[in-house]
Amino acid sequence: MKPSQWLPRIDFRPSVALRLVCFAHAGGGAAPFMRWAAEMPERVALCPVRRPGRETARAEPLLREVGRIADGAFAALSTLPSRPSVLLGHSLGAAVAFEVARRMERAGRPPVELIVSAKMPVHLPSRAPRLAGLPDAQFVDAVDATYGGIPPVLRDEPELLAMLLPALRADLAASEGYCATPTPRLSCPLRACYGKDDAAIVAAEMPRWGELTSGRATVDVFPGGHFYLFDEPHMLRHLVASIDARLRAQT
Repeated sequence: MKPSQWLPRIDFRPSVALRLVCFAHAGGGAAPFMRWAAEMPERVALCPVRRPGRETARAEPLLREVGRIADGAFAALSTLPSRPSVLLGHSLGAAVAFEVARRMERAGRPPVELIVSAKMPVHLPSRAPRLAGLPDAQFVDAVDATYGGIPPVLRDEPELLAMLLPALRADLAASEGYCATPTPRLSCPLRACYGKDDAAIVAAEMPRWGELTSGRATVDVFPGGHFYLFDEPHMLRHLVASIDARLRAQT
């Protein structure tokens, strides 16, 4: 894929001092992040990453391994002008963002911060049910019961649902087949976030994200469930503004 296929929104303004790179949950593309553009400080560019086979009429191969997704995303991001970057990944996207951060550090261009959202520490054995191989009806019911996020309009429209399922299955197969090695540790700050009503999260284990970095590690809890991040986008504005302010103070 061309870099532009991975990165549907690229901001080349000279005034950009910080890039926010976003990685979506299973089944998601760039669209869930697009409305955040208006919430960003002027100096911050929003850069959502779109995995192959989402939001396009092109026939693109669906990737089923977190490592391969991270390779493609990193290659695309490497074509952009150099800017300090914050990586933000939600659910499956958190695993991808973590792997992209490792690749950035190996290349000598570490992110200024990694934000992992709605995802258990990726080096721990997963407690999540394995759903990717279920028959369609059971698959839809199980995904909705575990994570939510399948709107009734999709469940009631078989044709729309049939278009969504292959990408959602591929993403869940990637998530279910992934477990990170605890080393090499990152050096960048890491912030783990989750919704207090997220049934997929074991709160007591979230601080263990800190085992994957030698940098500062924090855990933030927000109101809401698995998709809390998209219910209150102003939370992200405050978070990104605080990171930007810290960078300003350091320069």
